[in-house]
This record gives sequence, C-alpha cells and structure tokens, in this order.
Amino acid sequence: MGPKPNLSRLLKEKFNVTEEMWKECLADHIKTSLSLVRILTSKGLLSEDDLLRLLSRQLHIPYIRIKPEDIDIELAKKIPAKLVTHYDFMPIKVENGTLKVAINDPLEIQNLDEIRLFLGQKIEPVIAAQKDILEAIKNFYGLGAETLEAMAIGSSMNLEMVNTAAHEDIKDETIDPSVIKFLNQVLLDAIKQRSTDIHFEPFEDDLRIRYRIDGVLYEVACPPTIKHFQSSIASRIKVMANLDITEKRRPQDGRVDVKMEGETYDLRISIMPTPFGESIGIRILPRSSPVIGLEGLGLSSGEQDILDRMIRKPHGIVLVTGPTGSGKTTTLYACLNQINSPERKILTIEDPIEFQLKGITQMQVEPKIGFTFANALRSMLRHDPDVMMVGEIRDMDTAELAVRTALTGHLVFSTLHTNDSAGGITRLLDMGIDSFLVSSSVVLIVAQRLVRLVCPHCKEQYAPQPELLKQFTQGEPFNSGLFHGKGCELCRFTGYKGRSGIFEMLVITDEIRDMVLRKLPSHQIKDKAVALGMKTLKESGWNKIKEGFTTVEEVIRVTHEEEA
Repeated sequence: MGPKPNLSRLLKEKFNVTEEMWKECLADHIKTSLSLVRILTSKGLLSEDDLLRLLSRQLHIPYIRIKPEDIDIELAKKIPAKLVTHYDFMPIKVENGTLKVAINDPLEIQNLDEIRLFLGQKIEPVIAAQKDILEAIKNFYGLGAETLEAMAIGSSMNLEMVNTAAHEDIKDETIDPSVIKFLNQVLLDAIKQRSTDIHFEPFEDDLRIRYRIDGVLYEVACPPTIKHFQSSIASRIKVMANLDITEKRRPQDGRVDVKMEGETYDLRISIMPTPFGESIGIRILPRSSPVIGLEGLGLSSGEQDILDRMIRKPHGIVLVTGPTGSGKTTTLYACLNQINSPERKILTIEDPIEFQLKGITQMQVEPKIGFTFANALRSMLRHDPDVMMVGEIRDMDTAELAVRTALTGHLVFSTLHTNDSAGGITRLLDMGIDSFLVSSSVVLIVAQRLVRLVCPHCKEQYAPQPELLKQFTQGEPFNSGLFHGKGCELCRFTGYKGRSGIFEMLVITDEIRDMVLRKLPSHQIKDKAVALGMKTLKESGWNKIKEGFTTVEEVIRVTHEEEA
C-alpha cells in the first residue's frame, strides 16, 4: 500500500480523480482482485498511457514499448507459459544476473515477490502496456500456450463455451474442456485480426495454423505441443458442426453459428483427410455485415455508371468473373441491393448463402437431395421472378438454362471462374452453348480482383522499382508521388489494411457481339474491347496506385496471372 496514498493525491491533482472515485476503485480492486491499473482505465478515469507514465515517474520504474528484438527467445523458452500468463508478465532478458520482466501494474508488489520466489533469481520490473504484454506472450509462447500446457499435464478447466445459434452451449463429454478453450481462443483471435479463414494443416511432426487476412495467409505462432492435440481439435470442430466424429477417411462439410463478444458469426467448416491427419478450413462470415452499395466496391465513376446502366436492363445476363476470393459475390449482392425495390421480384440460388438480403428470396443448393443450380433455376421460373441470381455457372445445364432464361425476358446475374472478362465468353462456348445464344443473352462481363489498400496509419511516399513501374507507364517518365505503408502495429507491419476492387468491364456492343458469333479467340475480343475504351484490370489498378490507395507491387501481385 506504500505508494497508493501518493498516487491518489497525484490522480486528483492531474486527472481530477476524486477521493470517492479512488475509494470505489480500491473497493473493486479488493473485491475482484483485478489490478488497479485495469480498474482505473476501464472506468475511463484516464488513459492507460497517462497512468503508466505517472507510475513510471512516481516509482522510478522505466516505461517501455516491448520490441521483438529486445526479447531473449531462449530465456522465454525456459519460463513456463502457465506462470507468464497467470501473472501477466513478459520476461525480457537477463542483465548482470538480474531478470528484467515487463509488467502492467507495478503496484502489485505481491505478484513480483511470487515471480521472484518461483524463478529463484533477482528480478527488475519495467512497465509496459497490457496489449504489448499480451501480444509478446502470444508471439513468443504461441496462441493459447497456457491452455495447451494445461492439457499436456492433464488439467481440466472451467470456461464459458462458444454459443451456437440456438444460444445453448455445445457439450460433449469426450472432449477435454481445455481443447474447447483453446479453439475458442483461436476463433476469437482470428476475428480480432480481421481474418476471413482459419486453416488447421497437419504435417508429419507439426500442426500449422494460418489466418487469411486481406487475402494473404499468415502463420500463427503456436507451441510445438499442439501436434499432440490435433485429433481432439478436429473432434471438437466436428461436434460444433454436427459432423460424423468417427469418419476420418472422407471429406466432410458443415456449418455452425457462434456468438462471440455479442456478435454472431457463421462458420463454414470443411474437413479433408491427409496422410498426417485431417486438414480443416473454417470460413468466417459475420452475420451483421451490411451489404455494401455500388459506391463501396471501389469502382471509378465511369465504371459505376456502366454497371448501374447494365443492371437496370429488363433482360440479359450480367457475369462477374475472377478466381476464388476475388469478391465476386459481394459485387453481385451490391448489384441486387441497388435494383431491389417493391416492384421487382428477385430470387437467388447460392452455395452457400453468405449474407441475408432484406426483401430478396434466397435459396441454398442441396446436392445431396438433388437440389442443384440447374434444378433450382427451373423451379425459380415458376415463381414469376423479374431478376434471378445464380451463385455460379458450373456446367452446361446451368449455363443453358441461364441463357434461355435471359432470352425469355429475365435479368440474370451469375459468376464464372475465368482470368479476364473476354475469357467468360470462351468459357460459355467451351461449355457447349451456341455462339448465337451467348451473343444474344450476355450484356456485360465484369472481371475483378481485390487489392490491399495502403494502411492509412503508416502511409508514406515511396519510389517503386523502375522495372515494376515500367509495366504501367510503358517506359514514359512518371514523377508524381506514389505511396506505400512502412508497416505498423495496426496493419501487422504489412503496410496494408483493408481491400478494394479493381475492375475490367466488357460491355457486349454490336462489334463484340459480331465477334462472338464468329467465335473469335478471347484475346482478339479483348483487344477490340480495349480499342472501344475498355480499361483492363492493370489499368484500373494503375488508377488506384496514382490515387494513393494501393501500391505497384500489390497490383502486379493480383494481376500477374491475368497478364500471363
């Protein structure tokens, strides 16, 4: 209690924390055992940074930012994760026989004494922000290290389970609660990191966990002991998704709704057998994500005008093409949202339904019972729709039905997996659709990619490599300022945060229609479209570069395949 009376006086002088407020915080501290630092900051009486700086001056203890290069990795390995997470500290390094440890609350003298007693050596505290300590523990001990350590010694923990859509706990007597806690930690961490996918990938002597953030995979630091629990982790995921827990030889797909921190998420789970165990992919879809409008896709004003004009046609096919994960479905949802009105009957058939659209009837394919895209299309026509969306044209039956539906006065939206817009025409012809049907029905083909945006928090001017710049300027001098992110904590030191689309819009004009009828190659169709004013993906990307939204390297990364 030594410094606390002085602290109360300083808090009153510098931050207007009254005696009553201080006594209330002390009472909460005694009642809950939470640190005074956390209680004072959680009540909004002052910021953590201001409080830690005040404590640093008052107690003559350095206040630091934890940098990875300052930490002795070998030392961290010798100190148990359970001890580190229990006392909320991070070992930094040993100097002159004294261990330097980062703590968040230097007023917790008892904790320091217990750490000193457990380690059996002199310690010297330094003060650090709570998030810095937690991030360091995660990076150096691995995600959920203390949970895995507890599992390894056969410990059992009580915890709050992840909730399902029915808001009941998933219970299974055969699965250790520690496995459940570890998986909850992974899910929560992935959501905080803005991850869209989690991959559990088994290898001979390792289980790797990776997140996909802004379209790029990042490996998650995990303790090596995780390999021993891969079977339990797979079983837990199967129980959550109501899959067959005994089947380990065949692929399985499932889904589950979970509620974390007040937000509901739809998890799409895919399990595949490998020689070293089951590989698991989890797609994370937030239920509350609003469907963005056309203006939120990243379209230029000219591109938005073209798209808005084409989606208001009374009939025809609008196709969106691109590889998996390029934002095709988001674009289709934005289009449907734009034209949705009480006067229009809009039906969709999807696999899966990613977001619920108000005022639109949505259906999901069920191949197990024969409810495919083609069968759904036939049924949809009997419901007198004005607009239909088919999640993907995968085969000749679906393609032919979509074309004939468009020719009978309906507007049809769908997606194809092709590299560029002109490739969409070739793909339909390859499926066996007659060229005169393709030319008569298709009105617009949009190719798109998603580029990562420069992080606004660490944005700075830079000069890209001249040979990369030449790909956009064709060797002509370009002296205007370009931007990139130098890397910061908010963007995981990648220099990028968030994504936006780049687009290539092939409008089927009379000249293009004539070329389709003659079954000319896609590169000739593309050349003609460019001559008529179409901007390629790379040109669309170059506009984003000049506006400072993204970088030369990023546009080359996502358009390389298309150029090749």
